[in-house]
Amino acid sequence: MRHKFNRNTKLFLASTLLYGFAFSVWELFFNLYILSLGFSNDMLGLIRSATPLAALLLGLPLGLLSDRIGRRPSMLIGLSVGFMGMFFQVRLIIPWLIFFFGLVQGAGFMLYRVAQPPFIMAYSKRENQALAFSLNFGLLTIATTIGNLIAGRMPGFLQQWVGLPQGSAASYQWVITAGILLATTSLIPVFLISEPKRKIDPQTTRIAPKTMIRKIAARPIVRQMALINILIGFGAAILIPYLNVFLRSKFGIADDLLGLIFSLSSMLVFFGTLISSWLVNVTRSRIIPNVASQGISILFLFILGFSPFLWLAAVSLLLRTVLMQMSQPLLENYAMLVSPPEEQGAIASIRGIGWQTGQTIGIFISGLVQTRFGFSPLFITTGIFYTVAVFLTWVFFRPGEKALSHAAQS
Repeated sequence: MRHKFNRNTKLFLASTLLYGFAFSVWELFFNLYILSLGFSNDMLGLIRSATPLAALLLGLPLGLLSDRIGRRPSMLIGLSVGFMGMFFQVRLIIPWLIFFFGLVQGAGFMLYRVAQPPFIMAYSKRENQALAFSLNFGLLTIATTIGNLIAGRMPGFLQQWVGLPQGSAASYQWVITAGILLATTSLIPVFLISEPKRKIDPQTTRIAPKTMIRKIAARPIVRQMALINILIGFGAAILIPYLNVFLRSKFGIADDLLGLIFSLSSMLVFFGTLISSWLVNVTRSRIIPNVASQGISILFLFILGFSPFLWLAAVSLLLRTVLMQMSQPLLENYAMLVSPPEEQGAIASIRGIGWQTGQTIGIFISGLVQTRFGFSPLFITTGIFYTVAVFLTWVFFRPGEKALSHAAQS
């Protein structure tokens, strides 16, 4: 099947590619930067909890705001605020200011993220939607690949060129800052998007925000989506952001090898997302590929956590990452398919709140557990939460998907 995207969708995907560069550099080195300042793992956990905390507290208002002002303005404002928060977090060294700008970053990127799924639904034909969601996620991983490859080598280059020692706070600070400044170019494609003037239903505008929230939250499928995201968000938060710290502490690997491993995982996720959109056509389902791939990924999660060999841990990390993430956009697509267009931003925010609830609690707890018990309990807990989430995904959504498919065919 030949897929064609319009100009707006192409610009949107180009923005995703550029934005992803900053995210990759950030995820690779921000933890190590904070620790290089002399802060403890407990303080790192507290600082990292700021971003999901802001998204948690402001998620619903930002979702309603996106439904009111439109997707393009939401993405422009969200990206600008998010980049500002990231920039000041690495230019300031006072803990409470780093925490505050973590809140700013969380609010900005939450507004950006809740506008994305409704935008894809509005500008993609139904037969192209699974691919558009997959490409949005997959291109983010390609940007991550490029960012990790380049950023992993930058500390060594900085030491050679300007004498900044590898592993120093100054070295990490400049690498992260350069990534953020380059990623601001992602604003350009979003600015060029031509969104038609929105026709707002007067009936919708007269509904009070609290009433709208209660109406949306009363739907069982919305609560089920939020629960799945809470489980996966918590399981991911206590472990996944710290995998670089885990590999460094257990195997003592260098920055360039760390960057290579994570760049390879991102590249594989990109190809995996393309395969997942093909699996949608083969299985005529978004839930089957999601459950199958994420279920298998849990096996490799445990191998990663308890392997005594670096090569086996690295291979397991690659397989775990691609299998867990390749079909993630499909569930997001399914959530939008069962949502009215005028409520998609709010529903995306409720899903996001579920994720951020798990993230806020998990990231902070992880720092406490790492300090006292190491990583083994975290791998076990994450595996349990992922297993429950995968099981509930099948129980909650597969019957509804069958009904939706039958209704479309009749």
